[in-house]
Amino acid sequence: MRTAPRMAEAGEAQGALRRALASSLGQLGAPLQCLAEDVLGEEDGVIDWVAAGPDGRAFVVLVAEGCGGGALLEAGLVQRAWVRARIADWRKLAPDLALRADLAPRVLLIARDFARSTRIAAREAAGAGGEIWLARWSATPGTGRIEIARIDAERAAAREVAPPPAQRATSRFRTGLRDADFADANAT
Repeated sequence: MRTAPRMAEAGEAQGALRRALASSLGQLGAPLQCLAEDVLGEEDGVIDWVAAGPDGRAFVVLVAEGCGGGALLEAGLVQRAWVRARIADWRKLAPDLALRADLAPRVLLIARDFARSTRIAAREAAGAGGEIWLARWSATPGTGRIEIARIDAERAAAREVAPPPAQRATSRFRTGLRDADFADANAT
């Protein structure tokens, strides 16, 4: 269980990381305009930033201090739906807002690294109708500088090799076929 001082330290560390990342978001290839920070979204989840891309597409940005896993991806998808449902209302309240309601928001997840399964799930979720960007952050030792680089989830997941068979669980699936069944099929 975390004590109040440890929770405060964790919050300060997260705040320092976010401040450093905010100035590095341009390294991702698309300049993002931060519109809101610490947005209380769906299920009282905090969205680190809601930003706008150059084309007016909303970005839902979530940051993790350590590895980004399935929970971060799930939170990104949930918060994207929450933001999508509010863009038209936000535009009524602020007509000059640089967001377009006709473009589905992108999810940008930033973490030290991502599990292979998370990269595969992000690729599949993106294929189902929305872009999900994954980005790794790294600190340059001794300088306090944070660098950020986007991961191409599709290429990264395809490039990675599955664990060797010795590390995988064995399948209990059995077809019921015997060697004789194959011999009969080859004889015809």
